[in-house]
Amino acid sequence: MTDQTAAGLRGAIVWAIVAYVPEAPFRLWLGDKHGPGEVADARAFAQQVRQQGLDAEQTFLAKGKLRPVLLLQDRPRRALREIIALRMVRLQTLSEAQQASIREQREPSLFHLPVRVAKYGLSKEMAIDLNALVRVHASAILPRAVGRLDDNELRVVGQRLVEHLDIDIEPLLARLVEERLQALAVPEE
Repeated sequence: MTDQTAAGLRGAIVWAIVAYVPEAPFRLWLGDKHGPGEVADARAFAQQVRQQGLDAEQTFLAKGKLRPVLLLQDRPRRALREIIALRMVRLQTLSEAQQASIREQREPSLFHLPVRVAKYGLSKEMAIDLNALVRVHASAILPRAVGRLDDNELRVVGQRLVEHLDIDIEPLLARLVEERLQALAVPEE
């Protein structure tokens, strides 16, 4: 992703290479001399690290694909090249009942995106999956956004995400209210 397109990433819909979440049995790359190996589960991997001297950092072989994602943050200082995003699902892969529920906004974990190519840049009806937070490296993102959520849509996604993930924002809200009250209490000069 170029610096020119990196500004204003929050709310952008982009195509990116996203790895699937690794699951057991885990496939590891053991080097050119050995090829791939397999570890049955996390417990077996930890045991090999502790007892057999296997390095805890390994190259895991995981499937991935080029897919649309919604970027949730800007990286103005570009100190970290990873960006938090939400994966999307095609509605056509779901049952008719699930599709209807999503279209009617009755499924809080899926945010409906109708086919509006000019706005979202997607040729298929999609849903943003609030269960599917991913970190995407900037180098895995195609250089141009294909679409964008507007401020209201992004606010709804953010509110649903906070509720869905049970994030406690009460301390933040209390601090912001207190700061605002203090600012209002200071007489203007």
